[in-house]
Amino acid sequence: MPAPYAVFCVSPLDPRSAEPDFTEEVAAAREAGFTPVLLDHDELDQRVNPTAALRKTRIEEPGRAVYRGWMLRSEAYEALFNTLLERGVELLTSPAAYAACHHAPGSYAQLATWMARTGTVPAAKMDEPSAIKGTLEGFGSSALVLKDWVKSQAAGYWAEACFIPDASDYEQAGRVIARFRELQGESLVGGLVFRSYLQLLPVGAPAHEHRAFMVDGRVVGCWPRSEEASRVGSPPPELLAEVAANIPSRFASADFGVDESGRWWLLEVGDGQVSGLPTDRAAAPIFQALAQLVG
Repeated sequence: MPAPYAVFCVSPLDPRSAEPDFTEEVAAAREAGFTPVLLDHDELDQRVNPTAALRKTRIEEPGRAVYRGWMLRSEAYEALFNTLLERGVELLTSPAAYAACHHAPGSYAQLATWMARTGTVPAAKMDEPSAIKGTLEGFGSSALVLKDWVKSQAAGYWAEACFIPDASDYEQAGRVIARFRELQGESLVGGLVFRSYLQLLPVGAPAHEHRAFMVDGRVVGCWPRSEEASRVGSPPPELLAEVAANIPSRFASADFGVDESGRWWLLEVGDGQVSGLPTDRAAAPIFQALAQLVG
């Protein structure tokens, strides 16, 4: 039986090597029994040309594979999945599962129990005031955070394009939404996502988050995303197990934070193939778990 493939993004400076950020993962994949292969991310995601992206990819036998690389638009991932399938290679994560975890609304129904209240407005209705108002009304006067189906503007434009102090103040909410749309421009994905604001620790600063990786409904591990986060402990094992059992993908990530009362929340879910590792130490157990599925 051929070794499973681990597909990485090629370095633009060295066509024989993976992106430097993935050096530790390439080694971990090889140690777990994978055959590392490379693709051109720009050809795939920017031009959605999977044939060009895989032109120099060495695939000698049919088999199964996992992707570990930079984020891909859902249409680019689907193109990659189908083109590899034509070459006899099946990625572990289907296009539907990729979209379910990569797009914020995709997994909310299954995971709402552990998440802040969330409402969405699809792109086709973003210019309809009634659609915006109807969604905001569901939050009363709660504070909200705004993003599209993939990204927010929290890092650089928190006050003007992410945070809505009062969902019932439609005028102010409209200004935040307009600025967010302006900044996202053509990169806006899917529509608008409104989520109740959580007072996470430390109050007034970026949350001390932990990131878990789940493979086939089981928790591989959960690691703090910063040195400071390690001081607040880890999410309860029962919470991690419940989330892992309900994520609609066989390979996913999940971010957690704790509020002032000590309650842990599921903050985000991501596709495991494009979520950054919180530490290089996570690479070995993740690839060992993946090898049991695709080997």
